[in-house]
Amino acid sequence: MFGKQRVLGLFVGHDDWVNAIAFSPGGKFLASGGKDRTVRLWGIWNGQQIWAVKGHADWVKSIAFSPDGSVIATGSGDKTVKVWATKNGALVATLSGHTDWVNSVTFSPSGRWLLSGSADKAAILWDAQTWEQVKTFVHMSLVYSVAFSPNEDFFVAGTYEGIVKVWKVPEGEPLLTLPDHGDWVRCVALSPDGKTLATCCWNETVRLWRVPEGDLETILTVPKTAATSIAFSPDGEMLAIGTHSGQVLLYEFSAKKFVQVFQGHTDHVSSVAFSPDGKWLASGSRDKTIRLWKVR
Repeated sequence: MFGKQRVLGLFVGHDDWVNAIAFSPGGKFLASGGKDRTVRLWGIWNGQQIWAVKGHADWVKSIAFSPDGSVIATGSGDKTVKVWATKNGALVATLSGHTDWVNSVTFSPSGRWLLSGSADKAAILWDAQTWEQVKTFVHMSLVYSVAFSPNEDFFVAGTYEGIVKVWKVPEGEPLLTLPDHGDWVRCVALSPDGKTLATCCWNETVRLWRVPEGDLETILTVPKTAATSIAFSPDGEMLAIGTHSGQVLLYEFSAKKFVQVFQGHTDHVSSVAFSPDGKWLASGSRDKTIRLWKVR
């Protein structure tokens, strides 16, 4: 059906599920967070761990680098967002405002804002210079994934009840509510040009939408398993899809089909991320490993 690829790099160190991964802006480092409550920084050049910190009191659910690469934000089951210095893992700030698990964190492209989504049914916008709370966006169900538009004028939130909402930033006005997906929206991702929204649903589908219009363009069916994580390539030409079965699929928009499958994980793939140059794809899994793949 499509080409199979072997893993080119293996990062081992977490004692439990790897829940989230992120490349640094320069592509030299990979950050990860896990069920073992640790945040870890890895060197891409050798696969070695640079530092590890255990500052959260519960699972680390999400992770993101600031656009300048100086800090890393993490969201946790302990209801907090923490900010760490990339250089040495020192704690920079603890953001308290959520009342339940923080499932997703992301910085705006300019680094002005930090956004978090939580099981308390809210997304919170934070000032990424002062770390003060700016705005709270209330939803009808737990917020599982959030993503900023490239020009920072809106963000997208996917929820457990299957609803995806688009919000104006920083005013907080709802711009769009997409039709019910019929199941848990596990992940949302915006293309680099901000015109295409991908939503990853637990019912074995990934949907592609035009934003902010809200028109459904395509429904991708993931073969015989649930889609669990998604990421656009930096050039917007490909979409990586992590699956519950442990595979990572690569969809090519020009070919309108899946063109590669990456096999090696033995459990649910929680997070996928492209390197900034688009040459590498990383995947983090419940099998406690992070794998690095070469993209054709």
